[in-house]
Amino acid sequence: MVTFDPYVIYADRGQGCRVTDVDGNSYIDWVNTFSALIHGYGHPAIHEAVTRQLERMTACILPTEVEIDLAELLVERMPAVEQVRFANSGTEAVMVAVKAARGYTRRPLIVKCEGGYHGQYDFVEPSFLPTPENWGPRERPAVMPFARGTPQGVLDNVVVIPFNEVEIALALLEERADEIAGVIIDPYPARLGFTAAEPAFLQALREFCDRNGSVLIFDEVFCNRASYHGAHGRAGVLPDLVTLGKIIGGGFPIGAVGGRAVVMAVFDNLAGPPAVSHSGTFTGNPIAMAAGVAAMRLLTSESFDRLARQGDRLREGLTGQIHAAGLVMRANGFGSMTSLQLFRDPIRTYREFHLQSGPGYLRRMQELHRHMLNEGVLMATRGLMIGSTPMTDADIDETIERCGRAFVRFATGATPSGA
Repeated sequence: MVTFDPYVIYADRGQGCRVTDVDGNSYIDWVNTFSALIHGYGHPAIHEAVTRQLERMTACILPTEVEIDLAELLVERMPAVEQVRFANSGTEAVMVAVKAARGYTRRPLIVKCEGGYHGQYDFVEPSFLPTPENWGPRERPAVMPFARGTPQGVLDNVVVIPFNEVEIALALLEERADEIAGVIIDPYPARLGFTAAEPAFLQALREFCDRNGSVLIFDEVFCNRASYHGAHGRAGVLPDLVTLGKIIGGGFPIGAVGGRAVVMAVFDNLAGPPAVSHSGTFTGNPIAMAAGVAAMRLLTSESFDRLARQGDRLREGLTGQIHAAGLVMRANGFGSMTSLQLFRDPIRTYREFHLQSGPGYLRRMQELHRHMLNEGVLMATRGLMIGSTPMTDADIDETIERCGRAFVRFATGATPSGA
């Protein structure tokens, strides 16, 4: 969000679902720090919890009771989580989960889906954004480096499977089954516009991991907001490990990995040196813990129902405005997660998403993004719109109206002001 052309917009202050920049322009915030601010800006209960904790301490190497409070809340709410450990970001949570899978199985390989985003860690970055020029055959996706300088040794220890392709995925998994430590998947990937992993695909991965002794990891750093019981609660398939972040920190840096006690036991140091070491200067930071407890307690089942109703209202309204403007677009998603896509047909896989997007997709999305900014709507540059609890139906309707004007200008090919 700090690199879009033609100039950077600097934030000054936020309140509720609106943010104001240093020039005094106000926007309805549909990014919400990439979903972390599920309660928007300045929620009084979170502010009070953080203020109380600031008076006690900001950091300590010792554990605190508020850390236990947040852990107990997550264990109670998430069906797959029996134990939990805290980290400082979603990327760190994924790193810890990968180490746990390897420590538990004593195997090296990590399996991920083509196009899957799991943070900025070497072993989950390969084939994040492959293209037709390098992605290889559908039956055997290439393991492509994402970051320049990625060692070949990293690529040799990653297997890439196609998203939602059961037979192909299972064939690739069986080829190197004895080496596979874990399979990581985002069941509702934001990078695919919240296209859901199909039940048969998730169940096939679950059954493979069960019979092979591998660890199934759900990356819910983003999509944990899918339901009161998390993404796995909505999907109905229980992973062995779950990575968390964003909404569980109340707007402060946080990450967590939780799961079955037998897998989490690799971190146990009470009986001697642990199989897998995990520590950090700010791990379990009391400020983030206090904010997280307050934020999660505010997220009742009624809160999720309301967010879902408003999400449906938004997508229905946006669809009407898209048709009125004569655009080939769609508003995909569910719950509080919406993705504007510059094509009309649903997709199932990363390759379908890429091919439907066509050439110049990013440039066109950036043009739409600029039109939206000029109408006072802040969305992610790739078209994501994420709801928050302070939004009212009036805010939704105002957003739809503003987006309608942006769509008309986009459809006519008008140059966004400031571009």
